[in-house]
Amino acid sequence: TRGIAGVPFGAFAHLLPACVAATGRLEVMRRAGDELRRMGAGRPILVAVDDAHLLDEDSAALTHLLASTGLAFVVATVRSGERAPGAVTELGALGRTRCVEVGALSFAEVGHLLGAVLGGQLDTTTQHRLWDASQGNALFLHELVLIGLERGSLAERDGVWSWVGELACSDRLTELVEDRLAGLDQRQRAAVQVLAVGEPVPSQIFDAVVGSQVVRELHHRGLLGIAAQERRLSVRLAHPLYGETVRAGLGAVRRRTIYRQLADALTAAGLRRREDVLRASVWRLGSGRPAEPALLMAGARQARAMFDHRQAERLARAAIDEGAGTEAWVMLADALQGQGRYDEARAVIEDGLPLGAAPAVVAEWATVASSVFFWGLGNARRAEEITRRAEEAMAPGPEHDLLVTHRALLTFFHGRPAEAAAATEPVLARQSAGDEIAVQARIAAAPALAVLGRCDSALRLVDQGMLAAIRLIDERPRLLGELLAVHAVTCWLSGRYPQMEDLATAAYQHVIAERTHDLRGLWALLLGRAALAAGRARTARLRLREACALFSRHDPGGLLPWALGALARAAALLGDKEDARRALVEQQRRLLPAVRIFDWEMLLSQAWTSAAHGEHSRARGLAREAADIAAATGMGAAELDALHDGLRLGDTRVVERMAQVAGRVDSVLAPVFVAHGRALAAGDGDALDNCATRFGECGAPLLAAEAAAEAAQRYQQDGRSAARFAALSRSQQWASACEGARTPSLRRTGGPPALGSLTGREREIAELAARGLSKREMAECLDLSVRTVGNHLNHIYSKAGISGRAELAVLLGSENTPV
Repeated sequence: TRGIAGVPFGAFAHLLPACVAATGRLEVMRRAGDELRRMGAGRPILVAVDDAHLLDEDSAALTHLLASTGLAFVVATVRSGERAPGAVTELGALGRTRCVEVGALSFAEVGHLLGAVLGGQLDTTTQHRLWDASQGNALFLHELVLIGLERGSLAERDGVWSWVGELACSDRLTELVEDRLAGLDQRQRAAVQVLAVGEPVPSQIFDAVVGSQVVRELHHRGLLGIAAQERRLSVRLAHPLYGETVRAGLGAVRRRTIYRQLADALTAAGLRRREDVLRASVWRLGSGRPAEPALLMAGARQARAMFDHRQAERLARAAIDEGAGTEAWVMLADALQGQGRYDEARAVIEDGLPLGAAPAVVAEWATVASSVFFWGLGNARRAEEITRRAEEAMAPGPEHDLLVTHRALLTFFHGRPAEAAAATEPVLARQSAGDEIAVQARIAAAPALAVLGRCDSALRLVDQGMLAAIRLIDERPRLLGELLAVHAVTCWLSGRYPQMEDLATAAYQHVIAERTHDLRGLWALLLGRAALAAGRARTARLRLREACALFSRHDPGGLLPWALGALARAAALLGDKEDARRALVEQQRRLLPAVRIFDWEMLLSQAWTSAAHGEHSRARGLAREAADIAAATGMGAAELDALHDGLRLGDTRVVERMAQVAGRVDSVLAPVFVAHGRALAAGDGDALDNCATRFGECGAPLLAAEAAAEAAQRYQQDGRSAARFAALSRSQQWASACEGARTPSLRRTGGPPALGSLTGREREIAELAARGLSKREMAECLDLSVRTVGNHLNHIYSKAGISGRAELAVLLGSENTPV
């Protein structure tokens, strides 16, 4: 360390205390060699020297002696850019010396390391956060993890390790950073403090506050990072933890002084860019001096656009203190809602319609208030009341149209997509609608049309709104994210699984890399749902666990129950029945009464979980119930999905109904679903084989594996051995892409040939019997008599050529081994 760099042989004092007490340098080195030989007792010695550039000259000479004479194998680290003692530098001249440049850990390496250390799944947001904070420096990363664990900021929540709250610096981390900043003079340290408080700071403003000479000196020392933002250079400290540590050590008076200097310099230079407004409002507020309410409100709006709801709250409260009116209260309620503090938001905004306010303020009040009641408090009736009252109080115009589209969105989530689509038609027909109205109307209309089965129309609407959403990217970036999410959902409902996954992957990577973003949970969910649609069960479970963990902390769209249902389905496909059960129990606990649009999908999750438990009759019944719920509200795409799931679970009675629904649904998979159903009903192996190929071409390998397995089963019954083995081979190839997913079709084909002759009912009873259920328990589960269950068991034993349950369990156990 620097503290003992001036002490002769100080680095070796703890290893060789008797030697370093000797008189004379050569005597110390001679005794050190003898002592190391004694300690080694004939074995090789390793001497590790961390931060060898801090060695005193005598310790450096001893290190050189150990390496050059072979008394020890030396591993020494020297920090890049540091000047080491001559004896250490000369180590490089030895023929046996090898120099290795140890760079920073990559993002992926940080994730692998943290996953191994913590012993579980790490959410990607936390991985990004720790990678950004440490910049891949393993020592900094180690200290961050230690302080996070110690304070409970880093903990396992809902099966996923995540960091909640601000990053904190431990004493050890502060010492490490201070060591990096050692040697700064008073001017340089003051400049570092300015940058720590305001970073990133436009280079022009930083020069004005600290002087260009100091900037050059800090840059020469490698303490500054330069980045281009909006065609302008900005300056920040070279490492994020430098700023964290320096800020933690600043007093309130020094902070206010820095904020005042920055605010004055920015005001003098002029607010030329959008981000300057946020900087000016935050810096002026931090200086302790009064700020104009208009500036504070402009800053709050910009903070909201950047998903920084805490900053928006702070600025809105400051604007209220400075005399701002209704608009500031609405902004405050919106900021509280953005943090999931719905009861507080309700207390702020529930005074009633702001009579006499401008139409834009009334529209925003109604939007925020209805959102608080709908998504925060689960009161759909009250939310609709608020929007209708506001609409009635307003004359036709842009603000009225915005309210109509917002009410349509709530109507969609409440499970009435036909009403939502109808409400947006007049707004979409108006050619003069501005960008925001055009995008908002499409965000409400497109998913409604998609779930109704009009997917082509939904995709056209999304395409038409994309340019308008891009034009709004600076002011309302969330709109583009929501429109892209609608696009992904439409791709899913129309059977375009690869397109959904490509879109979700790109969007997920973008929002996770952002410092703050409201749509992180949504894109983790959509990426997991895309993987689930393709049948990649393990990837789906990873992303869906992450989505559930994010939504558990804040669920702005009431999507947690949907995510939990999808997680249960992924777990069921992997055969993890307990994980699936836990997810469904939590789903029921977290249901939000206002959000009903995904009721059908949640029933399908229950169906697949029942199938994993061997309760096939119940599974088929749940799939039929899901289809009926979708049909009752005209959701053709949802009904078709539910019917096909029922078919996969063994219900061939749905084939003709599926054909009728498919005729009014725009889905690339609709004709394949129908062909699959008819091939199964007819027992046509060749047709099933063809369906498998078509499913594979559509990017649905699990469906392809199932259809090929069903073809193989039919070929076996027809005595076509060559065709059976070819179909089995194709099924295995597709199944290998599904990460261990197992469905009833795949389990049947993977079992012994003797089990292939069982009927659906016999198969179900066989699985329940193998699980150890008594005849009475099976009878109650299947709504049969005990006698009927006994008869079925006798038929099963006869067909399989076995004598009882023990052999049956062995047979069924063998088929659960992945093919």
